[in-house]
Amino acid sequence: MPPADLTESVIRDWCIASIERIVDNPAIPVGPDMTFAEMGLDSASSAYFIVELEDWLGIELDPELVVEHPTIAAVARHLMSRHGNTGDAAPG
Repeated sequence: MPPADLTESVIRDWCIASIERIVDNPAIPVGPDMTFAEMGLDSASSAYFIVELEDWLGIELDPELVVEHPTIAAVARHLMSRHGNTGDAAPG
């Protein structure tokens, strides 16, 4: 469950850690301004990432999220602008 004080920074940090686990290759850099393709995500791993993010936030996300917002920073901005403080909406 996300923290109650969810911010873009918290989302970015969570996304970086999640993608590092998914990619599981220390030779591939992971950063907020790199595209998901640059970080080694293909369609299957992108779908897995979205499902993990949905579970963490407690909301349903568009499967095209990583296509429409191709970086971690863009995803974090989108989530905060679209969903506001999603931590308040999560069950808990």
